[in-house]
Amino acid sequence: MLEKDDFFPIGIGTYKLNLEDKENTLKGLLYSVEKGQNFMSTALVYDNGRVVDFLKEFFRKVDREKIFLMAHLERYIEKLEDVEKQVNEYLTKMDIDYIDAVQVHASYVSKIPLAETYNQINELIKKGKVRYISISNSSLEELKEINEKFGVYSFEGVYNLECKLNENIGIINYCKENNIKFICYQALRRNRIANNNYPLLTELSEKYGKTQNQILLNWLIKEKGVLALIKSTNKDNIDSNLESLNFEISIEDMNKLNEFKHKGFDTVKIDWKETGKGVLIDQLANQF
Repeated sequence: MLEKDDFFPIGIGTYKLNLEDKENTLKGLLYSVEKGQNFMSTALVYDNGRVVDFLKEFFRKVDREKIFLMAHLERYIEKLEDVEKQVNEYLTKMDIDYIDAVQVHASYVSKIPLAETYNQINELIKKGKVRYISISNSSLEELKEINEKFGVYSFEGVYNLECKLNENIGIINYCKENNIKFICYQALRRNRIANNNYPLLTELSEKYGKTQNQILLNWLIKEKGVLALIKSTNKDNIDSNLESLNFEISIEDMNKLNEFKHKGFDTVKIDWKETGKGVLIDQLANQF
């Protein structure tokens, strides 16, 4: 089974997989595995459960123990039994025996105290249905609480050139200090960052002879030390993403990327508790 040091730097995202062409989508996922990508995140809400249903075919074709699978608990968790119920649904739909890491999609999803929800996940570890506790889209205070009580294996959150909230509020630094893997989703904002053609990115793209997305992934992985989830089933795009690991960016240019700021994201108010006042943390990456 995969452990921390075995993670490939780029993982497999499953949001909005093309299920109208399942054959080629499956081929693309298997190609990702062939190229070394070995961790994946999914959720019951993706395409109303159809993505998780489809992944049953994927897990029939791969060595289960060579794929690290993360799964989200979705809205809402209103009683303790809801935790195991959702985990069992994942196991049944994908016809697998265990999930590597389970995380609440965002803290507001748990209508019972968050620690009680994670205690239930901990009980499922004892039963062998789950291997590790993960956490997603939480505040630093919540991350600290869950880590101190149960131990957190990984954190999944938004992070990219434009949206640096999880760095600004101290989560990335806390993860590094406590040996917690930070796994970022929307690393490229579904191509929206490159489409903005920021002068800095166009300059670096020309300088290094790489695409803007390759510059972004190189910076995230080599400079920031995070893992990136990327959804792609196109072989050319997969190869292009992996090429981001094969070149070096100067310290000076890395610092320029580190210093880049997007004023809009820096001023967003986060609604951590779903009060209706602000932007929900899991919707932050979709702003602007």
